[in-house]
Amino acid sequence: MGYFRYENSICIMNETSNPTPDAGNQGTPNPSAVSSSGPCICQTVHRAIHKGAEKAKVAAEKVVPKVKAAVSDATYWLGFGLSYAAVFSYTLARELAPEQLKAGSRDGAEAGKKTAEGFAHRRESGSTQTGAASPLASPGPVV
Repeated sequence: MGYFRYENSICIMNETSNPTPDAGNQGTPNPSAVSSSGPCICQTVHRAIHKGAEKAKVAAEKVVPKVKAAVSDATYWLGFGLSYAAVFSYTLARELAPEQLKAGSRDGAEAGKKTAEGFAHRRESGSTQTGAASPLASPGPVV
Protein backbone atom coordinates (compact mmCIF):
# COMPACT_ATOMS: atom_id res chain seq x y z
CA MET A 1 0.00 0.00 0.00
CA GLY A 2 1.14 3.55 -0.64
CA TYR A 3 -0.05 7.03 0.18
CA PHE A 4 -0.36 10.24 -1.80
CA ARG A 5 -1.71 13.71 -1.09
CA TYR A 6 -5.02 14.68 -2.72
CA GLU A 7 -6.49 18.14 -2.00
CA ASN A 8 -5.36 18.39 1.65
CA SER A 9 -6.33 14.75 2.30
CA ILE A 10 -4.15 11.68 2.56
CA CYS A 11 -5.51 8.92 0.42
CA ILE A 12 -4.68 5.26 0.47
CA MET A 13 -3.96 3.81 -2.91
CA ASN A 14 -4.19 0.24 -3.92
CA GLU A 15 -0.96 -0.92 -5.59
CA THR A 16 -2.42 -4.23 -6.73
CA SER A 17 -3.58 -2.69 -10.00
CA ASN A 18 0.06 -2.30 -11.00
CA PRO A 19 1.72 -5.45 -9.60
CA THR A 20 4.95 -5.07 -11.61
CA PRO A 21 6.20 -1.53 -11.33
CA ASP A 22 9.18 -0.75 -13.50
CA ALA A 23 12.49 0.13 -11.81
CA GLY A 24 12.32 3.82 -12.79
CA ASN A 25 8.90 4.25 -11.21
CA GLN A 26 9.85 2.63 -7.86
CA GLY A 27 8.24 4.48 -4.89
CA THR A 28 6.24 6.89 -7.04
CA PRO A 29 2.50 6.52 -6.55
CA ASN A 30 0.35 5.77 -9.52
CA PRO A 31 -2.81 7.98 -9.39
CA SER A 32 -4.59 5.59 -11.71
CA ALA A 33 -4.33 2.97 -8.98
CA VAL A 34 -6.91 4.85 -6.87
CA SER A 35 -10.34 3.27 -6.98
CA SER A 36 -12.41 4.68 -9.78
CA SER A 37 -15.64 4.30 -7.81
CA GLY A 38 -15.60 7.98 -6.77
CA PRO A 39 -13.70 10.50 -4.73
CA CYS A 40 -11.11 9.47 -2.20
CA ILE A 41 -12.58 8.06 1.04
CA CYS A 42 -10.59 10.61 3.06
CA GLN A 43 -12.15 13.44 1.10
CA THR A 44 -15.63 12.01 1.74
CA VAL A 45 -14.92 11.68 5.46
CA HIS A 46 -13.52 15.23 5.55
CA ARG A 47 -16.67 16.60 3.92
CA ALA A 48 -18.90 14.64 6.32
CA ILE A 49 -17.02 15.91 9.37
CA HIS A 50 -17.14 19.48 8.06
CA LYS A 51 -20.86 19.25 7.33
CA GLY A 52 -21.53 17.75 10.79
CA ALA A 53 -19.55 20.52 12.46
CA GLU A 54 -21.54 23.17 10.62
CA LYS A 55 -24.84 21.56 11.64
CA ALA A 56 -23.66 21.33 15.26
CA LYS A 57 -22.67 25.01 15.23
CA VAL A 58 -26.08 26.07 13.90
CA ALA A 59 -27.86 23.90 16.49
CA ALA A 60 -25.72 25.30 19.32
CA GLU A 61 -26.46 28.87 18.21
CA LYS A 62 -30.17 28.09 18.50
CA VAL A 63 -29.87 26.38 21.90
CA VAL A 64 -27.60 28.85 23.75
CA PRO A 65 -30.25 31.59 24.15
CA LYS A 66 -32.76 29.04 25.44
CA VAL A 67 -30.27 27.71 27.99
CA LYS A 68 -29.43 31.24 29.14
CA ALA A 69 -33.13 32.01 29.59
CA ALA A 70 -33.69 28.78 31.52
CA VAL A 71 -30.75 29.48 33.84
CA SER A 72 -31.98 33.04 34.38
CA ASP A 73 -35.48 31.82 35.24
CA ALA A 74 -34.14 29.13 37.56
CA THR A 75 -31.97 31.69 39.37
CA TYR A 76 -34.95 34.01 39.82
CA TRP A 77 -37.18 31.27 41.21
CA LEU A 78 -34.41 30.01 43.50
CA GLY A 79 -34.06 33.50 44.99
CA PHE A 80 -37.82 33.87 45.23
CA GLY A 81 -38.22 30.52 46.99
CA LEU A 82 -35.43 31.13 49.48
CA SER A 83 -36.71 34.60 50.35
CA TYR A 84 -40.29 33.40 50.64
CA ALA A 85 -39.31 30.52 52.91
CA ALA A 86 -37.20 32.74 55.15
CA VAL A 87 -39.79 35.51 55.51
CA PHE A 88 -42.70 33.12 55.88
CA SER A 89 -40.92 31.14 58.59
CA TYR A 90 -39.87 34.28 60.43
CA THR A 91 -43.32 35.86 60.25
CA LEU A 92 -45.09 32.67 61.32
CA ALA A 93 -42.69 32.15 64.23
CA ARG A 94 -43.02 35.80 65.27
CA GLU A 95 -46.81 35.63 65.33
CA LEU A 96 -47.18 32.25 67.02
CA ALA A 97 -44.24 32.20 69.43
CA PRO A 98 -44.71 33.06 73.11
CA GLU A 99 -42.99 36.21 74.40
CA GLN A 100 -40.26 34.29 76.28
CA LEU A 101 -39.24 32.48 73.06
CA LYS A 102 -39.11 35.81 71.21
CA ALA A 103 -36.92 37.37 73.93
CA GLY A 104 -34.60 34.35 73.94
CA SER A 105 -34.32 34.44 70.15
CA ARG A 106 -33.44 38.16 70.19
CA ASP A 107 -30.83 37.65 72.91
CA GLY A 108 -29.37 34.61 71.13
CA ALA A 109 -29.21 36.48 67.83
CA GLU A 110 -27.45 39.43 69.48
CA ALA A 111 -24.96 37.13 71.26
CA GLY A 112 -24.26 35.27 68.02
CA LYS A 113 -23.75 38.54 66.16
CA LYS A 114 -21.28 39.83 68.78
CA THR A 115 -19.36 36.54 68.82
CA ALA A 116 -19.13 36.43 65.01
CA GLU A 117 -18.00 40.06 64.84
CA GLY A 118 -15.36 39.40 67.50
CA PHE A 119 -14.16 36.32 65.66
CA ALA A 120 -13.95 38.23 62.37
CA HIS A 121 -12.11 41.11 64.07
CA ARG A 122 -9.58 38.74 65.67
CA ARG A 123 -9.09 36.98 62.37
CA GLU A 124 -8.52 40.25 60.51
CA SER A 125 -6.02 41.49 63.10
CA GLY A 126 -4.17 38.16 63.00
CA SER A 127 -4.68 37.46 66.66
CA THR A 128 -5.03 33.83 67.66
CA GLN A 129 -6.11 34.44 71.24
CA THR A 130 -9.13 32.42 72.30
CA GLY A 131 -9.81 34.14 75.62
CA ALA A 132 -13.02 35.83 74.47
CA ALA A 133 -15.85 36.12 76.94
CA SER A 134 -18.62 33.58 76.59
CA PRO A 135 -21.94 34.95 75.29
CA LEU A 136 -23.58 33.08 78.17
CA ALA A 137 -21.83 35.23 80.82
CA SER A 138 -25.12 37.00 81.55
CA PRO A 139 -27.82 34.55 80.47
CA GLY A 140 -31.41 35.52 79.81
CA PRO A 141 -33.57 38.42 80.87
CA VAL A 142 -34.05 39.28 84.51
CA VAL A 143 -37.46 38.00 85.59
